[in-house]
Amino acid sequence: MCRKSFMPALLSFEDAINKTDGEDRALLLGNGFSAKYFTYSSLLAASDLEAGKPIRNLFDALGTADFEAVVRALEDAAIVERAYAQEAHADELEAHAQEVREALVHALNKTHPTHRGDLDYASSAAFLGHFTSVFSLNYDLLLYWVNLEKGRLRDGFGLGSDQGQFRGPFSEEAHCQLFNIHGGLHLFDDGTGDIIKALDRGNGVIATISDTIVKRRRLPVYVAEGTSAQKMRRINSVAYLRRCYDMLRRNAATVFVYGHSADENDKHIYQAIFASEVKHIYFGVYKPDADKLKQLDGLLSKYQKIAGSDAGYSFYDSESAKVWEA
Repeated sequence: MCRKSFMPALLSFEDAINKTDGEDRALLLGNGFSAKYFTYSSLLAASDLEAGKPIRNLFDALGTADFEAVVRALEDAAIVERAYAQEAHADELEAHAQEVREALVHALNKTHPTHRGDLDYASSAAFLGHFTSVFSLNYDLLLYWVNLEKGRLRDGFGLGSDQGQFRGPFSEEAHCQLFNIHGGLHLFDDGTGDIIKALDRGNGVIATISDTIVKRRRLPVYVAEGTSAQKMRRINSVAYLRRCYDMLRRNAATVFVYGHSADENDKHIYQAIFASEVKHIYFGVYKPDADKLKQLDGLLSKYQKIAGSDAGYSFYDSESAKVWEA
């Protein structure tokens, strides 16, 4: 006898929205939200830092794709070299640190849309309009730009003030519905531990970010590490990121997941969701088939059991959400 393959029920996005009519909904965004405009293969891959050269070797030696970690290592090494009267090598290390900053700017300008006017926001704004809070795992600017255009989601900077090319600081006392768990290219530490966000002062937010990286020698606050444990170490090292993560753990609204795979490298996210008060999760699947649904069911079931959660989950076809249709 031929056994039927496992195939969980699959909803359309509209069906899932109708099922949750009258409920508070939270949205978890992954890289799929940005895929039409920004490729998440890696900023490091687009940096043109040559393989086999000392700078690129340092990324490999540290086991990271985080530009800030490499800059910090180079500058710390320069301090040691000066203490040992190795001035020439210290100068070289500091020059390499600046080269890393400039490589990040190069990668950003190479891979990211330059101006928010390059995007069509009608469908993405309608999509976001279904949710009372949004948790993003992306560090690109697309969600930030949609929110700038439509201005619906509060981001926690409402009690701050404009400071030249920035607004801030972020305050836990301010109303916040948008949580950048993995940071963002528009978010910077002001030097005191507070987080400020880049503004468009006529030349675009990308120009503000590039200028801050190269001239002010500050890098954005974002999570580029590979494993879940590495990501959690980074999140725990920045108060703003930890606050965003904690709010996911406290969430009680129905959760919709869009553009994410639930892989092990983000298991900290699903540990937080299933440890929260969420009652049901609607998981968007891109080009669903039986094998993909079976794999996702296995992953979510595992996270659910580890957390000891009673939260249920369903699947919907993510393409039916029509997030970036003109």
